[in-house]
Amino acid sequence: MKNYQLHYTVNFGKHQGLTIAEILDNNPSYIKWCLIHLDHFNVSDEIWRLLITRYPHLTDTQLSTAYENKNAMIEQREDDSDDSYDYEDDYDNSGEKYGWYNGWSDDAIDNAFEGDPMNTWNVD
Repeated sequence: MKNYQLHYTVNFGKHQGLTIAEILDNNPSYIKWCLIHLDHFNVSDEIWRLLITRYPHLTDTQLSTAYENKNAMIEQREDDSDDSYDYEDDYDNSGEKYGWYNGWSDDAIDNAFEGDPMNTWNVD
């Protein structure tokens, strides 16, 4: 699961190629839809605060429950994997080249996946 930040580019769906900030400006209900329906999609606390303050008409029990459940899952994974090694931490945080394909940075894809984003498909 990926925690999207405002500057992250979406690499799926009808808003592919747009940043989260651009989607919030043009179609904030799409962010709600993604949170509720996509297992791999979550938002940062900053985006969550924007959603509930700027777009209170979107906030409902279903959205809040989805956000809370995903954050609980992330916390559980972190607790379960304290001894695991996070390879992404070794690489730059740029996603401009590959658009954060499958949640991986450009450097991770270039160095660990031979520059082919498709090689990331089976990594947990």
